[in-house]
Amino acid sequence: MKTGFFFDETTAAVETTAAGTTAAGGGFGNWPVIKQIAWLFGLLMQGIFVVLAAMGVINGMVPLCIIVFTIITKMLLLPLTIKQQKFGKINALMTPEIQALQKKYEGRRDQASMARMQAEQQAIYDKYGTSMSAGCLPSLIQLPFLFGLYPVIYNMPEYVPQMANYTAEQINKMYNLFGINLLEAPGWKIQPAIIIPLLAGILSFFSSKMMQPKVKNNNKDANPAGTSMKMMNYTMPFISLFFCISLPAFLGLYWVVQSLVMIAQQYFINRHFDKIPIEDLIKANIEKTNKKRAKKGLPPLNEKAMMNTKKLNGAPEKTVEEVADAKEKRDAGIRQSTDYYNKRAGSSSGSLAAKANMVRDYNEKHK
Repeated sequence: MKTGFFFDETTAAVETTAAGTTAAGGGFGNWPVIKQIAWLFGLLMQGIFVVLAAMGVINGMVPLCIIVFTIITKMLLLPLTIKQQKFGKINALMTPEIQALQKKYEGRRDQASMARMQAEQQAIYDKYGTSMSAGCLPSLIQLPFLFGLYPVIYNMPEYVPQMANYTAEQINKMYNLFGINLLEAPGWKIQPAIIIPLLAGILSFFSSKMMQPKVKNNNKDANPAGTSMKMMNYTMPFISLFFCISLPAFLGLYWVVQSLVMIAQQYFINRHFDKIPIEDLIKANIEKTNKKRAKKGLPPLNEKAMMNTKKLNGAPEKTVEEVADAKEKRDAGIRQSTDYYNKRAGSSSGSLAAKANMVRDYNEKHK
């Protein structure tokens, strides 16, 4: 499964249902597990609010709380993001082989062919020390946390009871950001608040773009998942733009800050993985997988069997240097054998008797 695509779909689902998180009904903020996660994030938001209040901050307190809250929560989820991007880098190398395998069995739906295809596909995953669920698991773990974030942002007074100690005028000052009232939706009109949804759309595009690994694929039509990811890249910014225009501006501010943090994280993650050879990532993956298999009493992955999967996409099993070296050794062996039999045959090497002796000597040598 394509990691970036799944993450974008997850984010889209959370953003699409964010409007359901209202003060009256609570939305998905009252779901089991999500409710407990939102409660924990509420404690974090409450702690940030108390610290800022102790510092005497009133004007713009809510935007400051949202900024600090977003940075902390994104840093908490950073290990999952790194794991997700690590799989994405390996998946970019693995995708051409998977596509070649799919092309090999295209149109063959009998049980035997499907079984062979699954076995060969598993061999490809084993070669890279990963699995089909490796890309989905970090996203699935992040999903409840993403759902737990929005109720706290959207329903901040419910999770921060200290806000009840302030007057309505002070609350309005808390939601003020450079003259923009974050309690109001920007709407479809030209005003300073429109900058928030515009930034949300633009930054959403760049953050999604940076998260996607580069896949070497000459046949773009054969990669429907890649096409879907590209479509998501262009539709997500418009989804963010629409909701940030229609919903209170403080929610749009959260999306802006979140995208900025994601872009910063992704920049350093990409730089980190660019310095690591892909072979080292694969080796570490295989070692980690073998440790898990050992705990389950399973044998380690067969390296020789894994290397044979290079044949799946028509690639040579040996490198160019290895093939040239083998050819040179073979030619040297032929010359040596020819010289040996010519010497044994003597000067009458062209006679019938000499040729018969050569056949006899060859049979004796290779008996």
